[in-house]
Amino acid sequence: MTPANSDWYQSLKKSPLTPPSWVITIAWTTLYALIIVSAIIFLKNGGSVRSAGFLYYCAAWVLNLLWSPLFFTYQRPDLSFVVVLGLIVLIAYTIIEFYKVSRTAGHLLVPYLVWVIFAAYLNKYIVICNKKYSMTLLPSFVNKDWICKSS
Repeated sequence: MTPANSDWYQSLKKSPLTPPSWVITIAWTTLYALIIVSAIIFLKNGGSVRSAGFLYYCAAWVLNLLWSPLFFTYQRPDLSFVVVLGLIVLIAYTIIEFYKVSRTAGHLLVPYLVWVIFAAYLNKYIVICNKKYSMTLLPSFVNKDWICKSS
């Protein structure tokens, strides 16, 4: 059983935009290839493993690897949302630093950033729409019922 097929995950209210698990598998497989190729290009074009860009790159890997156990194993979408926000920042910084060395290396990370922003939306939806995890204070003008309407 995959984490996305677990009883816990299936019981959550999820965004109507949540893709099926096979789409997520294909997306991450493609993204991992782009992430690795980007680093290779960065390093082959004069980037250093001691540079800020490579530090951001490695830190992003750590947060990326931390997200899944936090979300699925520990069932903490609230904490995993904080992790995904940090991941967005690190990916953006990595793109900026990689771009300075190789435009191609920077551009290859853009789909990763877009996907993680989308993942953050999906994660935040779960936090808002599942009472147990709703640690977030929404502004008074935001109607939670409208956000969380049944799909």
